Parts: sequence; structure tokens; C-alpha cells
Amino acid sequence: MSLTHIEIDDEALEQAKKLGGHRTKTAAVAAALREYNDRLSRATAYDRYFQLAQGWDLEGAEAAHQADKEQRPQ
Repeated sequence: MSLTHIEIDDEALEQAKKLGGHRTKTAAVAAALREYNDRLSRATAYDRYFQLAQGWDLEGAEAAHQADKEQRPQ
């Protein structure tokens, strides 16, 4: 973990703490970063599959799905 000094809007941070049920500013910021990273990861995955799917037919899509499942760690 790193100690970082940044300026954050106090009202936005307090609202994030309240809405997220966080007790500390650090917890609210950490949760926001996780959410942001998750969203970007999903968007990247959607883009990847969209590009891959351009030439697929049903059989190609099923084969790609099966290959993806086989690559995932158990």
C-alpha cells in the first residue's frame, strides 16, 4: 500500500462514505478504485469479445466459449 496525497472533493467523498457504508475516507476511496478497475476490466473484456465475434457463426461462438472456459483456472 502506498501513502498518497491527493485533493478530493469533500462533499463527494462524504457522500461516497455514506452511500457505501464506509467508516473511513480510505475505505471509500479503496472501494471506488476497485469499482473503477472492475468496470474497466469488464469494458475491456466486452471490447475483446466484440472484436472476436465479428467473424463468428454460432459454431464459432460456441467453440470460442468452450476454449475460454478451458483456459480459466479451476
